[in-house]
Amino acid sequence: MKRNIISFLLCLLLILPSLGYADEEINLIDASLLADYETGDVIYSHNSKEKIEVASITKVMTYLVAMDQISKGNARLEDKVTISEKAAKRGGSSFKLKPDQIYSLDRLLESSLIASANDSCIAIAEHISDNEQAFVELMNKKAKELGLEKTNYVSVNGFPEEGVHNTMSVEDIYKLTTHTIDKYPEILKTTSKPLLIDEERGIEFINTNPLLGIVEGLSGFKTGFADDAGYCLISTKETKESQLISIVMGAENQEIRKNKSLELLEGAMSKEFKKIKVIDKNIASDSIEITNSANGKVNIYPMYDQYGMVSDKEEVSKTISIDDNLKFPIIKGESIGEITVEYNGNTKKSRLVAREEIKENTFINESYFKIKNFLEHAF
Repeated sequence: MKRNIISFLLCLLLILPSLGYADEEINLIDASLLADYETGDVIYSHNSKEKIEVASITKVMTYLVAMDQISKGNARLEDKVTISEKAAKRGGSSFKLKPDQIYSLDRLLESSLIASANDSCIAIAEHISDNEQAFVELMNKKAKELGLEKTNYVSVNGFPEEGVHNTMSVEDIYKLTTHTIDKYPEILKTTSKPLLIDEERGIEFINTNPLLGIVEGLSGFKTGFADDAGYCLISTKETKESQLISIVMGAENQEIRKNKSLELLEGAMSKEFKKIKVIDKNIASDSIEITNSANGKVNIYPMYDQYGMVSDKEEVSKTISIDDNLKFPIIKGESIGEITVEYNGNTKKSRLVAREEIKENTFINESYFKIKNFLEHAF
């Protein structure tokens, strides 16, 4: 009996360390977001901070890392890539690659976005980093650089590795999307293509995005699906006033994914918010009296214009702060403080300047400004 108890305790000690490092279980979560690319304003969000499985949304990071390596001269879009057996064997959405076929790196990147090709992603990774895991390390490194706090990758295409899935939050997905468009805007030319035609094989690959041809101005962006991630879609829509980005994650089926995306992009909410100048550099933010100044009240102006997506139903609050320990004389146009406006959870800021010289409150300066003020109002 004693020997059995000791054996049980030894087994338990061996198991406990692995339990301590067990992977966190991620449940299927309905999460979404609507934002304006140009202002960076989030119009609507739901469960946007939750860590979720992201399936083929992963391929946005795969594209970004590959393009970064090309920009550094470590690869070229024209490079010829020989398809490995490992890449050709990867199932799911694919470019139907065969071992020893040769494709340009540019073509493989296209197929990863348009056809959501899992096999192409492995071929890209093997060409740039020799193996998939080394490329995954570059992806995780990039995620840290961008401050994607809920992001972790184990594969280049969203396939789980030994039961472990790629994870992000919707906020992380939004940051990744905007950064990628900022740095490589040509991605939108690819993601807006309805078809990818491989003339040599006589195969057409239809863009996996269900909104292409339905939503006017749609320019992409990326789909995803896995049993544990649900149906996912990042959409980008260009209008005269803005460029909207919607993200729908964890939908139970394709129809729900499509309808939720349409509701975000074309529903009442997207039309309710208008882009306005929330900070205008040509309108005085306030008239203030600076401590120890001889000028009396002076008008202060924002240094920069700032735009925001604002609804008529919401209030825009304004806060002004003047820097401490200002040194006189303060020259015309010198930064002396900051204005902050807040609305719908969004914040915009600009430095503040005076458009006149501000002198210290000495007897001579005070007398000068009193006489000047009298003459300006007397005639």
